[in-house]
Amino acid sequence: MLFTVFPRFVTLTLMKGDTMKTIGIICEYNPFHNGHAHQLYTLAQEHSDALRICIMSGSFVQRGEPAIFSKFDRARWAILGGADIVIELPTLYSLGSAQLFGTGAIRMVKALHIDALSFGSETANLDALVDIAKRMDCESTQAVLRTYINEGMSYGSAFRKALDTEILNTPNALLGLEYIRAGLNYHPTLKYMPILRISNHHEANITKDFPSGTALRKLITDMATGSNNCNINRIVPKTIADDMTNIISNGAYVNYNRYYDIIHSLSRRTSTTKLESFGEFNEGIEHLWSKAAQQPTWNLAMEHIKSKRYTYARLQRMGAYLTLGIQKDLLQRAMQEAPQYARLLAFNDRGRRWLRNNFEIPLIQKWAKAPNELNTLGQTMHQIDTLATDIQALCLHNEVKRMGHMDYTYTPQYIK
Repeated sequence: MLFTVFPRFVTLTLMKGDTMKTIGIICEYNPFHNGHAHQLYTLAQEHSDALRICIMSGSFVQRGEPAIFSKFDRARWAILGGADIVIELPTLYSLGSAQLFGTGAIRMVKALHIDALSFGSETANLDALVDIAKRMDCESTQAVLRTYINEGMSYGSAFRKALDTEILNTPNALLGLEYIRAGLNYHPTLKYMPILRISNHHEANITKDFPSGTALRKLITDMATGSNNCNINRIVPKTIADDMTNIISNGAYVNYNRYYDIIHSLSRRTSTTKLESFGEFNEGIEHLWSKAAQQPTWNLAMEHIKSKRYTYARLQRMGAYLTLGIQKDLLQRAMQEAPQYARLLAFNDRGRRWLRNNFEIPLIQKWAKAPNELNTLGQTMHQIDTLATDIQALCLHNEVKRMGHMDYTYTPQYIK
């Protein structure tokens, strides 16, 4: 497979010479672009015999909203971009805070017997990351953390101050710490392969051949509205550019205004008593939420609620929990338990052999039959994943593409 490679990532791993059968990549690919392809290319060059297994967010992502493209398209692009296998991370985890997201993903990595983890980070010092991760669960750190949170700080700001480090300033560094923190608790033999990220994770403009996901999503929206004539050929791998362009042309991507209208409508019709039961609705925020819902647009409503404590990302998650009916007790169970299944989305010839292995959780290939293999928590995760895909489909630009229950018609993609 050929695609242009640029020096956006610098590998920091000290693991050359180590033998690994599998390398996990926890990802969202929202959407897939050259930077992701280069990470996979780098791993293929340095560890050619190891399978590259992506644990990918499904229909909703950690920023608290639907992914711009379907998980089925994104999984196909991941294989075409250099992955061997793509597994879906259940929505309960893909939507979670950094801690829940990281813990769920690492416990899935453990359940699938994956040897190593590669992740992008703005921080080059792996030893420092491990040291900080070890301190995160110390009682002294937790006590200071609680104090700062009680003073109104967000989780990230409070942790940064409690640990006296600026490493947590960047989103990927925070996730990297949460991966290592969870690994120390649940997968102590896991090896880490951080890859230095050079571009700005939230850069809103296309400045180089490696845009941020934020910039690429903006470009896609601008292309569709005609306000930007730039094409995507130089910023996504050539192997997927035509496919992505065709999907954009067909309107098979999310119109976020439709999604915000769903949240807005639900917020107006849901009582404060009911709101309080959903994930992250704490400290009476439901009253402010209900009042803000009377604003004419959801963006204005968010501006009325947003604060130091309730960041935009947190409010986005709360809106998604409301939309998908995810309540606090279910999130607590998700944190205590691990993902109950691994859904296969796509694979290639190399990955096909791996599918024959035995794992600690069911590897789901037929969605309709999956509930028969699952316990009560697993069945609930299955229902939420189905609903997440249905809600995402309802938000697509093209009404013809808004069919529900697409999970039941989907067969894992075998890409030779």
